[in-house]
Amino acid sequence: MHQFHDVLVSFAERREIYMNKYYNDENHYIGTFTILDEEIDGEIICNKKTGEIFLDLAKQLDEKSFMGKSYANMPVISGKINSGAFVTLFNNKCINNHTNAGQSQRICFKSDYLIWSSKVQKGVKYNELVCTLINAFAWTKMSVFETTDTGIKMKEKFDKREFSWFGVKVTFSVFSNETFWTPFDSEEKTIVQRVRVSIASEEKLAIKELISIRDKILAIISFAIKNNINVEEEYFLDYEDSYLIGNDIKQYYKHYLLIAQRELEIYDSRVMDYNFTLDQLDSTKDINKELEKLVPIFNLYLSLFKYRDMPLEMVFLNIVQALETFHSRFFYRDKKKEYVDSVMNRFSKSMNFDKLKKKLLSDTQMDENCSYIILVSRLNDLLIGNYNTIFYDYWGGEEDYGQIIADTRHYYTHYGSSKEKKALKGDDLGEAIFVLSSLLEYHICLILGVDIEEKVRRSLKSHNSWKQLEKAQIKEMEEKENRV
Repeated sequence: MHQFHDVLVSFAERREIYMNKYYNDENHYIGTFTILDEEIDGEIICNKKTGEIFLDLAKQLDEKSFMGKSYANMPVISGKINSGAFVTLFNNKCINNHTNAGQSQRICFKSDYLIWSSKVQKGVKYNELVCTLINAFAWTKMSVFETTDTGIKMKEKFDKREFSWFGVKVTFSVFSNETFWTPFDSEEKTIVQRVRVSIASEEKLAIKELISIRDKILAIISFAIKNNINVEEEYFLDYEDSYLIGNDIKQYYKHYLLIAQRELEIYDSRVMDYNFTLDQLDSTKDINKELEKLVPIFNLYLSLFKYRDMPLEMVFLNIVQALETFHSRFFYRDKKKEYVDSVMNRFSKSMNFDKLKKKLLSDTQMDENCSYIILVSRLNDLLIGNYNTIFYDYWGGEEDYGQIIADTRHYYTHYGSSKEKKALKGDDLGEAIFVLSSLLEYHICLILGVDIEEKVRRSLKSHNSWKQLEKAQIKEMEEKENRV
């Protein structure tokens, strides 16, 4: 039982360092928890900054139990906090199990999420998950207030938008911390507006399913605003678990959810730089199939800003993978023959066919032993489209930009010496990430029914202008140094 003693001591030391560093960001809840039909005292330690939930337990041992007890990972652990609230912890991994001289035993679990409620939440399903979001307000283009001839006042009816996504009803609405229903009773008031998203189903859904849909929606918003989203508060509703206020006002009990997800950094951004805002999505258009296909692509795209310390090489690999996945999921049923037929239909009569053929139907692509669409072809197909000039600078010249990207991907995947000289590095790699992410944004928005062509054109033009200015300034500095 003690074969992992050194590992456990190491964990204890790391835990002490962690406590000293993050204690002020933590919430502690003391109570009694049921483990294998045994009640053990302990505390829940939650830290939203780091996105961790620990259940730290301790029990006394006697002469019959001086060796302690082994504990495996546990799907569900329930308990009651000293305040009287019930808590249920899910997906609990045992990360520390240590006995001290046969007198006491310390057990620590790390949990994926927990639910606060008025009763134990084992094996339950819910009808609705409601989340309050941070950094999504400007994206909705909605507000609690309106401007009138007499000034700013609260709207009589708050804005909301409804969509049918992922087999559920998704409702976006806004609310404010200040209702103005009572007189101002202080010299200063801070008005906060937040976005609330409701994920509702008449048929009860499992907790994991509702959380999965929630994560997909957050990814959509993050893609739209090119920034991170945090959840301030969230809770489940069970339409069969309600109470009455007075004789006729029905309210549902709230079962609060806390997920072990770290608080993400919010960056300065402008609405004009968003890929799209909520009002640009057509609520009558069925895009469920498209959204399901886009889920892994969104997750790859988010590496642009979600993981602050991710190396540039990994960001590049993720964006290229996102483009490759996008092309395979949305074009030609991922069939080589359909791809070749499309190229011929689009360009065989074009005056530039020979030039386009080199990039879209290369010798490697047309080799009879090649049965799939190669990466270079996918990239050039997305860049060229229907002879669209948006990305002309990256396919119109003699240089095969798609091949350069493919060589760079190959190098950072395998680090083979044969591709090292061809691979982009440093600022050039950052430049490629910008171009490729713009390409991905353009095509995803087309799939969603949002036209951002002019926005992408302006962005690329501005980027290239700054790039040319930088080159001119460097050249000027070098000439001055040479004269000296």
